[in-house]
Amino acid sequence: MKKWLWLAGAAFTILGLFIIMETAPLYFGKQYTETDQFQMEYAFYTDKLISMELAPLDAAELADKSVSQGEIEEYRNRYGSLAEQVENIQGQYADDIEKAKAEKNTDLVEILLEERNRKITAIQSNFADDDVVVEKIKAERRQAISRALKERNSNELEVLSESAPYVYELKNTKTGEIFTKGELSENPIFEQTYTIARPLKDREPNFYFDDATISTIEVAANDASFEGVIQIDRELLAASDSLGNFNQFNFIQTSMYLLSAATIVVLLLLLTIVPFQLEWFTFSRLFEKWVNWPMEMRLLAAFLSVFYAVFAAENVSDALLNSWSRNYLTHSIALGVEFSVALAICALALLQLIWLFAYYSKPKLLKEEYLNSLIHRNIVALKQVFLNKSMGVQTLILLIVIFFWGFGTMLTFAVGGMILVWVPATLFIGIPVLIMLLKRFSYLNILMHETEAMAMGQLNQAVPVRGSSPLANHARQLNRLKEGVRISLSEQAKSERLKTELITNVSHDLRTPLTSIITYTDLLKAPELSNEERLSYAGILDRKSQRLKTLIEDLFDVSKMASGNIELERTKLDFAQLLQQALAEHAEDIEQSGLDFRVTIGDKPLYIYADGQKWWRMLDNLILNSLKYALPGTRVFVSLTEIAGEAKFVIKNITRFELGDNPDELFERFKRGDASRQTEGSGLGLAIAQSIIELHGGALKIEVDGDLFKVTVTVNSA
Repeated sequence: MKKWLWLAGAAFTILGLFIIMETAPLYFGKQYTETDQFQMEYAFYTDKLISMELAPLDAAELADKSVSQGEIEEYRNRYGSLAEQVENIQGQYADDIEKAKAEKNTDLVEILLEERNRKITAIQSNFADDDVVVEKIKAERRQAISRALKERNSNELEVLSESAPYVYELKNTKTGEIFTKGELSENPIFEQTYTIARPLKDREPNFYFDDATISTIEVAANDASFEGVIQIDRELLAASDSLGNFNQFNFIQTSMYLLSAATIVVLLLLLTIVPFQLEWFTFSRLFEKWVNWPMEMRLLAAFLSVFYAVFAAENVSDALLNSWSRNYLTHSIALGVEFSVALAICALALLQLIWLFAYYSKPKLLKEEYLNSLIHRNIVALKQVFLNKSMGVQTLILLIVIFFWGFGTMLTFAVGGMILVWVPATLFIGIPVLIMLLKRFSYLNILMHETEAMAMGQLNQAVPVRGSSPLANHARQLNRLKEGVRISLSEQAKSERLKTELITNVSHDLRTPLTSIITYTDLLKAPELSNEERLSYAGILDRKSQRLKTLIEDLFDVSKMASGNIELERTKLDFAQLLQQALAEHAEDIEQSGLDFRVTIGDKPLYIYADGQKWWRMLDNLILNSLKYALPGTRVFVSLTEIAGEAKFVIKNITRFELGDNPDELFERFKRGDASRQTEGSGLGLAIAQSIIELHGGALKIEVDGDLFKVTVTVNSA
């Protein structure tokens, strides 16, 4: 029970403080005669008092005031220049004169001509004589001011009714004429004294509306001034309609004093007798049900309850200040109902805020729920709208135009002249933007269809590219993706083929020496073998085992190099000298091969930073590759040059065997130029050479032109 008392008391305190803050400056420690509302009413009364009773305005006198040259020019050209006005008059009578002539009605013709000429003469006189124009302006003024004053005087009864409680005794400071109404009192409700130094007078021009010309007439301030006293008589006030304003002010002021006292008492009770305990509101079934709501629903419920609480508090404040009934009981009950409704809504809002504070007292929980909330997902989605800023901004502009076009369409039914703006806006803005938006959606549907076709494996037809919009750029990216997928599938098929060949080649190259080893091992077991045969078989076994060892070591080395799991011991070495040594090492093999090696090496050293052992092996592999696969009786060209800070080594020859169309496949492990695999070698030479060069930051390139086989090695020089 205490928690509900505390909740009601806290809501009462909050609501009371809100209303007090809204109204206290207007009512605390004041009388009605000190309020802005009364000062406005009093100023209205004194203005009417001067213009209607003390110093009435005279239309003729006001109209006879001087006319400026600007007013003269405005009057003359009100309907255009002299030529335009004359032409207009002639046009007005032309048809009637021609019709009268056709009917041979000479009298009517004379009358029309005379009337037309009289108007033209009057217009010409306006442009010829300023005095004529001045008299016309004054006459126009006189009529307008007379109509305006007549309209003002028609409200005289209303003014007299509002001025019923006023009494005064005033004297015109210029003429000495004295004006009185009623008898002055010694104890009035309100009194205002005027002196010669601070007289009663008009301070600003008066404005009156003229229904005939549908315009406002400005009348200069009355220059009469008065001294004396104006009072509000108590007895006259009690019998007048103005008493309601005083009673309303007193009622509101009393209500505010009572509400302030009640708010202070309730606040003291909350602080002393019923102190706040958070457990009251967290250990309850309502709180448990509320906790099970989604985060968005909890926040929305809290926001709406606070919003309606503020609205209800404003409504109570407005009802207290602006509504009034002479029946105090009825008025008090109506305000009590308004206050009770606002109190209930404030209590609900306060309960929601307490629950939010209790539940989200741990920031981690708030952050966790926020990251999983629909709010966060929507914010992320909205941010993603502008991942492509051009697309996001263009779409936003299109939607804004469509919105205002629809809004303008609605306005055409409410504002008659709006159709004049809406039609061209529709033709030149609305419809083009709508067509543009529909074209965007059409193109988007095409892209979605093409993407679906791509997912189904249809990769041959390109996505259409239209213009340079973000969607067109997306189409280009889809085409690139489609081409990438197609190439990837081709590479995958190629990789599967090469993998199969690798397994086949490895099996063949390992099985061949292994089969020989097994065969000759079985032969060695025969007891009848002679020593010569046994030694011969042992020699064969040694060669085959060495071949198998070399094959396995090469495979192991190329695997380590390809994975980068090898350390280089780089030193500064002379590439030219190393190449000469490698060629000298194979001089005997070159001579026996029947090949003519044409070597081009400069006289100067060409230094590089490299691991000498690994770089020697690369050169050895490339030279052996030429010895094995070059056509006998042909030339092998070897060159080493330095170009733009790079050492360039080239070796080229005519191949013994026909090579395939794709030279890159020669880098594959166990790939040989001899597809029948009848020559010696592991098929790892080029793969090892390429790995060594890449580890040194260089590049190896193979070119095949018919039977011409060319290897180019480039590496940075020291």
